[in-house]
Amino acid sequence: MVETPDERVERVVAGVESAVEALGSKGGETGDVEDEGKAPSATKDYITYKQRWAILITVTLLNISNASLWINTAPVTFKAAAYFQQPVEEINWFSLVFLFVSIPFCFISTFSVNHLGLRPAIHIGSALNCLGAVLRAVSTSGLITSLNTQFAVSLTGQTIAGMAQPFLLFIPTKVSQLWFPEHARAISTTVLSMSNPLGILVAQVSSPLLVKNKDQLPTLNYVFCGVAIVSQVVTLACITRSKPPTPPSQSAERGEKERAPYLTQLKQTFTNVPYLLLLLSLGCGVGLFSSLATVTQQLLCPLGYSDTFSGLINGAMIFCGFVGSAVTGIMADRTKAFTPITKVTYGLATVLAIILMEMFMVPHQHALVALFMGLFGFFGVGAYPIGLELAVETTYPVEESISTAFIFMSGQAQGMIIIAMVTFLAREEKPEYSDLEVCTKGISSDSMESEPQDYTVSLMAIMGLLTFAVTLTIVFFHTPYKRLEAERASTSLTTSTSSVHSLTATSGYASENICGTDSSTSSRNSEKRKTVGVVEEWEAEDYDPEIEQSHL
Repeated sequence: MVETPDERVERVVAGVESAVEALGSKGGETGDVEDEGKAPSATKDYITYKQRWAILITVTLLNISNASLWINTAPVTFKAAAYFQQPVEEINWFSLVFLFVSIPFCFISTFSVNHLGLRPAIHIGSALNCLGAVLRAVSTSGLITSLNTQFAVSLTGQTIAGMAQPFLLFIPTKVSQLWFPEHARAISTTVLSMSNPLGILVAQVSSPLLVKNKDQLPTLNYVFCGVAIVSQVVTLACITRSKPPTPPSQSAERGEKERAPYLTQLKQTFTNVPYLLLLLSLGCGVGLFSSLATVTQQLLCPLGYSDTFSGLINGAMIFCGFVGSAVTGIMADRTKAFTPITKVTYGLATVLAIILMEMFMVPHQHALVALFMGLFGFFGVGAYPIGLELAVETTYPVEESISTAFIFMSGQAQGMIIIAMVTFLAREEKPEYSDLEVCTKGISSDSMESEPQDYTVSLMAIMGLLTFAVTLTIVFFHTPYKRLEAERASTSLTTSTSSVHSLTATSGYASENICGTDSSTSSRNSEKRKTVGVVEEWEAEDYDPEIEQSHL
């Protein structure tokens, strides 16, 4: 029997429908099909919301405030020691306490983000940051007369602000994952993770300008208390939810569904050898950065470098880090070559850091010290955000805040080791440099508890630690990009599904035109066109002019 045109078209349509059903069944098993009860869609819509910019700005402001509280005493260490009539080693606790409390609170903050969500974690961090800043301002306001009590209350406020740091500093990759699309994640992480160095830059530059003598230390506390209060108000206004109603990417949607229990994620993280290498090398870089921000003034003032110069070169390091992070962020977004970028930049940063340490042993080298401080910032600080993204790629689908948090915890621990080396390996000041030192210039001997020292041995020990950690990672680190691979696999499946759906709709349209004389066939294909129209209509109902849509 000869097959009529109507029957041939019906047979083709039936075959395509069977293929669609089979592929849809497979997609349902992998979580790519919409939940039952929702209208089907051949192409999954991932939506980005304008609120992401408010969240990015708020978290950036909080990190600036917290980092400036952390480090604002370091550039004026000797003046603070004179104000409180305490040894310099005691004043160093204003920086060290952040490193100590962040280690236990690392577990608390990551657990909070994992179980409570992003919004509660940010509000907890903001509240602790504000409370700590207020206590510091109150301690030197004149309400307390005893200097020992002022010091105790001020250090208590600093400890509370230190508790806030893990809730704010460990979430850049989490914010990027939940709120930003795949093509913008590296830049978002760069902006958020560089907000902490920006806060340090603000403190390094402004503290020597605000504290010209020891009696101006209260002014320092008032200024940064005001910044913390403004940050708290902005947080209350802008941080209203943990994640958007619709995820911005496939990995954001899939990652939330595939999260293992918290302890299981910890086990997966600490049995991941490539991640452990990043933990060592990135942590060493963070530790060196933290220690330089803390003790640069102490290292340089015995050789005649002023407080203002120490603050400015730290500022130069951070500013060049911004430039470096912009360059590496764009490169990473375009090439996705996270591993080569990290290895090259950290290798160069290590060489430059060793040269910088050598310059720290020689007086009258202002230009060279500033030059190598800036170059170290460009390659070392600038590559840090890409290292965080690489850690997420290495450990996916582990919670993003976990991989970030423990790298920074490693950095805090290694920072304490470096500062301890600076303190315990210091020697008496070299006699030939005694006329150069500016550590105690303008400060009466009656209020001084400490004297300048020679830090040659300390600097050599830092060089050895940095060389070991980074060399180990450059030689042995290799990893697949797990998050990117998952997204590409899902994109391929979605594209295949979309192509088959498109073929079904086209076949239905052809059937209606070829077989216009067959009323039953025409009616059936008309119903197919209506189904496609429902999908388009349903997707259009979700459109909001305030919402930007990005389609995979």
